[in-house]
Amino acid sequence: MRQRGFWALIWGLALCLPAGAEPITVSIIALVPEGGETRPVSWSAVPLDLPEDADVIDAMIMTPEPVDGPWQVALEPGDYVISGFTEAELYETTAAVTPQTRMIEVPVLAIDQTVALRCAEARCDFTDEATGLQATLPEGWAVDAPYFADLGDGALATEISTVFFEDVEGDGGGVWFLNPVDWITGDTGPCRTVELGNLCTFDLSPAAEAAFSVIAPALRLGATAP
Repeated sequence: MRQRGFWALIWGLALCLPAGAEPITVSIIALVPEGGETRPVSWSAVPLDLPEDADVIDAMIMTPEPVDGPWQVALEPGDYVISGFTEAELYETTAAVTPQTRMIEVPVLAIDQTVALRCAEARCDFTDEATGLQATLPEGWAVDAPYFADLGDGALATEISTVFFEDVEGDGGGVWFLNPVDWITGDTGPCRTVELGNLCTFDLSPAAEAAFSVIAPALRLGATAP
């Protein structure tokens, strides 16, 4: 039965591709924000036209380590979500790969960066009426507006995502991402399991560790606004 299921999956994948389709070598390029620093990027490409029972992780193509410059990768024709991570940026786009495709430029991931709360007290309780997210922030930290990530084709994630960050100017402050999309643990940074999913960070700095001890235990899901 296992062999039959395996070959059924292979046949299903073959049906998604044009007859005689050959992989195309594509250059994946990060569109660094104006004034931003060029950093090595950890890339992944996920096909969007997989059968419903396909394993997305098995189908994901990724770099074994961060890449300096363009990522040269062979992709079969089809639609993909292309994602990239550095120590400071998240990149993502949806792209169609055809025999004519030679280059795909990937912009910084567009996430609503509206700050929902800046904590100027010893501790600040936070409740988001739209998603029901409840959290507590330590002094000097902030949280972006929570959201349900767009997974493509109109599908939304079931887990809430947001960013908790040390409210300081410039790079280098502590940060925790709640349920980031396409995060690669070990390459992008470590993750820890919490009640509402995962909290992930680029660097386990003393500031990040101290904030985790406040934020993680307080994460809850409450009622949403009618």
